[in-house]
Amino acid sequence: MPELPEVETIVRELAARLPGRRVTKVQVFRRDALGKATPRAFRAGLMGRTFAAVRRRGKFLLFDLIPAGHLVAHLRMTGKFTLSPPLAAPDPHHRVWLHLDDGGILVFQDLRCFGTLELVERLEECRGLARLGTEPLSPAFSVAWLGERLSRSRAPLKHWLMDQTRIAGLGNIYACEILFGAGLSPRRRADRVTGAQTGLLWKVVRKVLGQAIRKNGTTISDFRRVDEKRGEFQRFLKVYGREGEPCPACGTAVRRIRQQQRSTFYCPACQA
Repeated sequence: MPELPEVETIVRELAARLPGRRVTKVQVFRRDALGKATPRAFRAGLMGRTFAAVRRRGKFLLFDLIPAGHLVAHLRMTGKFTLSPPLAAPDPHHRVWLHLDDGGILVFQDLRCFGTLELVERLEECRGLARLGTEPLSPAFSVAWLGERLSRSRAPLKHWLMDQTRIAGLGNIYACEILFGAGLSPRRRADRVTGAQTGLLWKVVRKVLGQAIRKNGTTISDFRRVDEKRGEFQRFLKVYGREGEPCPACGTAVRRIRQQQRSTFYCPACQA
């Protein structure tokens, strides 16, 4: 699933090209991308609207519309957006086309059909957004905030970091990389992280996410940018996906365990 850096990469690309473009036609090829909305209602809600800002909240893409309303998108496992010139026919995995007044098409495609598009008048109407916690790149994410919240929880650190109601946008890849960078075991209880470790963890969260955004995210299998290029951060992963390979810090074999039905990669020596 695309995580914060991948979604931020997509948002930045779309924000540079989409604002000011007006929707002239809407084609829905698979209605399950729209959740509870009917294709007719979805088309009516978007026709004639103009894209304003394109933003991110956690793993959600937020398209602000003029004169009112918002298109809220979640890519899930394999969803993606591309800006395309006119097309004669949809590809097999194209779900929605938004025709624009410059002749181009904003294409939403999704191989596994888990991604969603939701049209709302107010962002408060979107339940997924309402449940999100603090943005890890925002001023609200401070060492004091992190320490206070860690002290309240007995959850293993890996689970804690991936809880979207606490920190919005972190997923499996970056949780593994962050914990390695901070030298913390993924099994360690949140309330047993010391003050010094909390400060380091805060620093590493910001560092890893910043590096990943600069490298346009991580492409493990399906993620592509709007221009169809792959991310580059996979070349800089220290432990994720490297089971049995030597730890880049100490040479110990990277280990993989299962936590919450997901693979966790870590160094048993550096993250004792």
